[in-house]
Amino acid sequence: MMATTETSLLGLRTVTTSGSCERTPARRRPASSLRMWRRASALAIAATLLTGCVNTKFKTDALVQSFVIADEPRAAAIGRDVLNQGGRSGDAAVAMALAMSASLPSRVGLAGGGVCVLFDATKKEARTVDFLPRPAGAGGAAMPTMLRGLYAVQALAGVQRWEQVIAPAEQLAQFSPGVSRAFTQDLAAFGNRLAPDSEIRKHFLAGGAVPAVGALVSQPELSATLSILRRNGVGAFYNGPLATTVAQGLGVDPAALRAYQPRVTGVRSVSLGLVSLHLPDTDLPESGAALVQAWNAAADLPPAQRAARVASALGATGQGATAAGAGLMVIDRDENGVACALTQGAPFGAGRSIAGTGVLAAQGVNSGGFGTPALVANAIVGRTLFAGVGTANGDDGPAAGPAALLTAALPAALDGAQGDAILANRPASAPGRVNLVACQVSVENGIRYCQSGTDPRGNGLAVVVESVRER
Repeated sequence: MMATTETSLLGLRTVTTSGSCERTPARRRPASSLRMWRRASALAIAATLLTGCVNTKFKTDALVQSFVIADEPRAAAIGRDVLNQGGRSGDAAVAMALAMSASLPSRVGLAGGGVCVLFDATKKEARTVDFLPRPAGAGGAAMPTMLRGLYAVQALAGVQRWEQVIAPAEQLAQFSPGVSRAFTQDLAAFGNRLAPDSEIRKHFLAGGAVPAVGALVSQPELSATLSILRRNGVGAFYNGPLATTVAQGLGVDPAALRAYQPRVTGVRSVSLGLVSLHLPDTDLPESGAALVQAWNAAADLPPAQRAARVASALGATGQGATAAGAGLMVIDRDENGVACALTQGAPFGAGRSIAGTGVLAAQGVNSGGFGTPALVANAIVGRTLFAGVGTANGDDGPAAGPAALLTAALPAALDGAQGDAILANRPASAPGRVNLVACQVSVENGIRYCQSGTDPRGNGLAVVVESVRER
């Protein structure tokens, strides 16, 4: 696939791809050699990774590469811009999540939530930020956890000011650049879930017709809400006049809304020699310990049998309505990593708007089936080597997101499979979608080879940002 290269006035070279990248082919090692490396744990790092675009943490004359993927292309472009402006992984991740509240409100919203896994390459530490939208209001409406969760992500892994990361979402809502294919697909499949008086329905399904890709549709109510949050901070959503409107619209206790805080904790890890796979540590089914158990159940099986074993261990049937999710991931120039799975609960959440805000009420979740993020990192030198998110589409049954994530991470970690091959070899009937970026570090010269990939059943975008290393 051809890649488009742009050079900005700042001297930053951006390579935009759709699941592939400009790359220098790496010499593939025989399977017997891979098995030998795994037996010698000092070289186990090579078994986790893929071939692709070149960079290195140790060669000072090499271009520095950052990687951004999101399930909605406009959000990915915003993540690219944030990195170009000097932002780090937390800044780009938060800006993309906020952008998707405007560009993909079927899956991401200010009244929803999610879960992120972070790796700090300097501290060599992985963390979970759990801001899952639990049922708390009328009709199972979720506690709106998104904003305080994202604020925690940026505090842990960002360097920019809050107003810098929220401003692009405000502009996206006010000055529509055109409806994306990702969102029109959701409108066609799930738009009937929207209440007749929903502000989203009024804007995007006027006359009952799904807008064409590229149609200009602004969201003035959402833009006004984002403007308040830009000027007054995240706290305005949890305390004050806007918080009163939110609490009344969702039917949640104002005191509980005011008191909500995300949960920041450790991760569930699987050791792969010098590197570890980091999974979110939450108490939901199909998350935390259940993911580690499913991994262990499938890891020793032949590759052709792993997907079925993962599905069996997690209870993924591939059939029936389920929560829907959206994913994003970032590996920045310093090799910090953030991967997030976000959700409105069901597609378009509860289907009704909080009047005057442009915000859809989310449906609370009691399961992790909507999606799962994961990172693979080397805590000795401090570098993120794999980021992936599996998500559910909303009609692919329980545990679809976690099953999709593991069926991609297993061949990457155990077989050295390439990103294109991972996605191409997933069975057509496999539930969920998965996007990923994975890297290989040469044991001879320390060069890092990376390849990103987006699920062909989705409409996401992968972006590689290249810049000159600071001396």
